[in-house]
Amino acid sequence: MYDKKFVTEKYSDFFDYAKDINRYCMAFLKKLKVSDKYDSIFIIHTLFLRLLEYFQGVFILLERGMMPPAKVLTRGMLEIVFILAALEKNPALLSCYFDQFQDGRKKALKAALQFKNDLLRNDAKKHDIEKHYVKLKKELCDKELRVLKPKEWAIEAEMEDFYNLYYVSYSNAIHSNLAALDDHLDETMNGLYLSFGPSDKDLYEVMKCCIYIIVNAAQITASANQEDITNELEGFKTELPAFDEKYLKDELTTA
Repeated sequence: MYDKKFVTEKYSDFFDYAKDINRYCMAFLKKLKVSDKYDSIFIIHTLFLRLLEYFQGVFILLERGMMPPAKVLTRGMLEIVFILAALEKNPALLSCYFDQFQDGRKKALKAALQFKNDLLRNDAKKHDIEKHYVKLKKELCDKELRVLKPKEWAIEAEMEDFYNLYYVSYSNAIHSNLAALDDHLDETMNGLYLSFGPSDKDLYEVMKCCIYIIVNAAQITASANQEDITNELEGFKTELPAFDEKYLKDELTTA
């Protein structure tokens, strides 16, 4: 019977390890001096905060064996860390980050003007959506927006291998591709059944990916602040091979 008690006891040492990393990152976050202007450092700090909150969310989901939503959040973490790392390497990319915001805002306003439902159409009219859309179009008419896709952010961040290894796989979860439906299938000698409820399938790999993300993000954020926490993080990194030996072997024997 898969439940929180079963999962947390089975992976107790790995969950404790993740908690230690979370405590360290929370202490690190509290020491950051947040900028009072919207520069690249401010965005990096905010993205790190968001990553840490996502990390805690994934942890809670994994405790309960909720694998599909945990994978969706993991994919979100990957997208965030690509942007964070790219901005640290090249602060000039901040213009692309703001262009992405403007492009998204323009698309959202345009979509609101295409409502078919009468209540939604009236609500859009009440809030002068068309006026806001026309105004934004005029403001952007002479500007060519440079909007980077996740892979382009990953390339700028020099994390293309990370993109190909993790992002592509976990994108299946958010888009509900056929591969993602495997989380809901249970094949036995007697046939194929729909599986609903807690599971620990891929739990170790998902948590390990999130640990890689948050540890790298902490190091990058520190670097953006001219700090070096490499030695502090190295202690966490050296523990991973032992967990690989323990849990990847289990996955291979049960596959």
